[in-house]
Amino acid sequence: MTILFPDTKYDPECGAWGLGTVSGYPCNGDVSSLFGATDMDLHAEGHNGTDIAAGQGTPILAPCDMVITDVFSMDVVSTDPLFQQIKDLFGNSVWATIGDDWRVMFAHMSESPRVFEGQSVAAGTTLGYVGSTGQSTGPHLHWTLGPMSNRWLARGAGNVEVLDYCDKQQEVTFTPTGSGVIIEDKRAVALKALQDARAAIDRATAAMY
Repeated sequence: MTILFPDTKYDPECGAWGLGTVSGYPCNGDVSSLFGATDMDLHAEGHNGTDIAAGQGTPILAPCDMVITDVFSMDVVSTDPLFQQIKDLFGNSVWATIGDDWRVMFAHMSESPRVFEGQSVAAGTTLGYVGSTGQSTGPHLHWTLGPMSNRWLARGAGNVEVLDYCDKQQEVTFTPTGSGVIIEDKRAVALKALQDARAAIDRATAAMY
């Protein structure tokens, strides 16, 4: 599978919730909810992204080169119903394109984003800071990845698990002689297979729109 975010390291099956940890870009933290999860009322119809729990004010850094297409700020008043709906759901948020195929969103920022629409940003650029604006139960980054055809990354229209496109770290164990052997945990392999199957279904769904 293509790795879109090589500077993002995902370690599965660890962290406070046992869902893994993320380090590097866009921020360091425990994964608190996976794509597709139905772990709370807000996710009853299936979580449309991945949540990374991090402290209030933690910088959110662009995980790859991309072009900013939309910036939503709670400080901006608008009578546009769509603008207001997105702010109500995602609070201060940044939306961008990656190449010709992908759209990505970073949501619930603590304050107005630090980038502007039409700006090309390089990996490592500060997009904003972790917060809890919009529909949120606490400070975290909501990170969503989907196809270019899904303009607003709506649920059920081709979104994928963003962690599948990060650089996964393998677990390391040691033989009795002390030489290192790289292995993949069987649970992680099974989870990856399920995620790949889900991504294939979402891609097929997206093709219908």
